[in-house]
Order: sequence, then C-alpha cells, then structure tokens
Amino acid sequence: MHRRQFAFSCAATLVPFLTCYADEGEAIAGETWRLTDPGWGDNRASYMPDGKSLLFASNRTGMSQIWTMQADGLKMRRLLMSEANDYGRVAPSSDGTRLCFSSDRSGENAIYVMDLGSGAVSSISDPGWWSYGPTWSARDLIAYFSRKGGNRLNIWTVRPDGSQARQMTERPGDSRQPWWSPDGATLALSADGGTGSSQIWLTAADGLAARAVTTRGDWQQPVWSPDSRRLAVSVKVDAPCFRIMVIDLDGSSIRPIQQPEAVDNVHPIWSPDGASIVFSSGIEKSGALWKFAFA
Repeated sequence: MHRRQFAFSCAATLVPFLTCYADEGEAIAGETWRLTDPGWGDNRASYMPDGKSLLFASNRTGMSQIWTMQADGLKMRRLLMSEANDYGRVAPSSDGTRLCFSSDRSGENAIYVMDLGSGAVSSISDPGWWSYGPTWSARDLIAYFSRKGGNRLNIWTVRPDGSQARQMTERPGDSRQPWWSPDGATLALSADGGTGSSQIWLTAADGLAARAVTTRGDWQQPVWSPDSRRLAVSVKVDAPCFRIMVIDLDGSSIRPIQQPEAVDNVHPIWSPDGASIVFSSGIEKSGALWKFAFA
C-alpha cells in the first residue's frame, strides 16, 4: 500500500486563482421540476457519459438497488439485481462500459466494478473495511472513502482491477465524498478536520498541494461542472436545511439554484452538457430526484 499525505496548507497552491468563502448571490435563473415520485427513497443520481440516461439508487424493492432511467425521467428499470444493498452514487467509466458502486454483498460495504457487457462484478476495495462513494476518473482511477487507514474516514484511490491501492488523506475526522475533475487531474472532496462541519478542498491526484475553497458552514458532496470552472455543492450556512449551491472556482460567485424550500437538497450532479443539475430532495423514503435546467 502506498500512502500520501493530504497536505492542508494555505501556502500550497493547486489552482492559483482559488479564493475562500464569498457571500451568497441571487438564485440562478432556470426551471426546476421533479423527475421521480417521493416514497421510494430515490437518491444519488449520476449521468452516463452520453447524457441520455441517469443512474440512481432506490428502495423500490425494499432494499437499496441500482436503477436507470432516461434523462427525462421516463423508461425506469432496475439495472442491477442482487440480494444485497447496492448503493449510489454509481460512477461510470469514461467510455460508459463499466460502473463502480458500493454494496454490502460481502457483509461489509465495499467498492465494486461491474462490466455492463458481461454483467461480471468484482470487488476492488478491502472487504474488511467499510467503503463507500466511488468516483471514476478520465485517467482510469477510482477514488472512494473508507474507514480503513485510521481517522474516521479517509480517501483512497485504486485502479479498476483493484491494484495500486493508495491512501490519499491522513487527517483527523472525516475526509469523504471525492469527485474527479473532468480531466482526472484534481479531486474535490469534503473534509471536517474532526470538527463535524465539512469544507470543500481540492487536491492533486497524488493527494498533495491541497487547498480549501470554503471556510465556514457545512459543505458536502462537491461535483465538477463539465467545463471545470464551477462546483455544485450541498451547503448548510446560516440555514436549517442543506441547499444546492454553484460556486465559481475563481471566487467570483456562490449562488443557489432554484430548488424546493424547507427540505434538505443534496447530492447534485451536472449533466454532461452542463445545461442542468439533478439532485435529491428530501430524506430517506420521502426523497425524490429533481432536475434544475439553467435558463
């Protein structure tokens, strides 16, 4: 195993023009509508690379399973049938031929890769440790978070065949919810340093030269826009519920999208064309998938 120190240093510069916290601006113009009905716990959507279909987790069968549907919410079907709980967020390979996801099929949550052509499923994380939330880079590297390695949660990377496992973070508390930039060179992630309130950090693919993007509040689940200029994030700052915000990486803007009020809105994901964001609204069985389209 190779380990890299996740260097939390204000002097370390990954993207020179990044700044920290900026005040929230007006809501972004656009249209929002519900894609799925509440009552099934639909959550953690992700797009296939061609943008034509969505993958998501749902409790429609009484346990968490992986489902797919068209990007407009039609033609829903269960993609992967198992006797276990299979969880999102599901992350496809860049060519769309394979998927990675988390599952408790071994008795402990672990990360798995599925070949869509053959249906073959293989484990790529240590089955003795709880692991969750994979993301697949354009450079064919999978990142996820795990209880392995000390601290509460750590970011790991691994090749799709399970080789070259590397611990990326070595910090107190939780380091979790990694998501690769479109070019696979940078990870966005949330980390709380043991405080219980997470901030968004960016780090190079080797775990070095990390820098915070935010400084206060609770920031979760960062995902990159296709043009790499923005992040969509689930945020709770001076408010009772999480909301979806879009933050420009040059520090010029932090703005909410239009979304349901007085409820947690979480797990945003950009469409590959950058024209919309799908997110989960509500918690557990009351949750449903919603879509915001930029004006």
